[in-house]
Amino acid sequence: MFTKKEGIHLAISILILAFIFGFDDGRKTFVAKYWLLNLLGVFLIVVLSVLFREAVIKYKASRHDTNSEYRIWNVKKFWFKGAESKKGMPFGIVLALIIIIVSKGKMFFTAIGEHKLTENIEHRTGRRRIYLQDYERAMICLYSIWSGVILAIVGAALGIKMLVTVNLFLVIFNYLPIGDLDGAKIFFGNLFLYVFNLIFLVVFFLLVKQTIIWALVTALLLSIIVSFIWYKKYN
Repeated sequence: MFTKKEGIHLAISILILAFIFGFDDGRKTFVAKYWLLNLLGVFLIVVLSVLFREAVIKYKASRHDTNSEYRIWNVKKFWFKGAESKKGMPFGIVLALIIIIVSKGKMFFTAIGEHKLTENIEHRTGRRRIYLQDYERAMICLYSIWSGVILAIVGAALGIKMLVTVNLFLVIFNYLPIGDLDGAKIFFGNLFLYVFNLIFLVVFFLLVKQTIIWALVTALLLSIIVSFIWYKKYN
């Protein structure tokens, strides 16, 4: 299911994310035993969240005769006129570690990975468009975002706060329309789709820790209303 390179990138990402979410165990005094136990629990939740997301996006990609490969988000160029590095720098990981250490575990940044989508030309032969379209990329990446929403709902229903927290931050930061993150693919693939889901995600995650049904209904209604107004104004 995963290539060797992809497995390495996933393993590194899971360890980094587990460290980020488990950095602060909520205790006033540091006790190594309790900190490690908390870190183990966080690690298991991160493994579930990341692997579930990858399974979902790979399934959706296969429906489009496309391969999805996870890799660490590397920034190869920081300035418009600057020289481009071949390997790049794992900007997401560096920023995530700086923020978690400086904030002493109070702030998170989780956009550390991206998905490389490549069409299977042989299998796509016969389709109206052989090469993967921007809209298809948007739909595939949207599944990775919604996998996090599903797990957040499960976490809220079961009272597992860390499952909600992990997926909340994974969804929000990976929805940023920058670099080659999932959010950028959705934004440039279909702006209306991006706006609709952005409104839903923000409202849902603001309310999910209160009541799941209320959060879902309110988020859906507001996203429909605002998106309709936006669509009428700009189309």
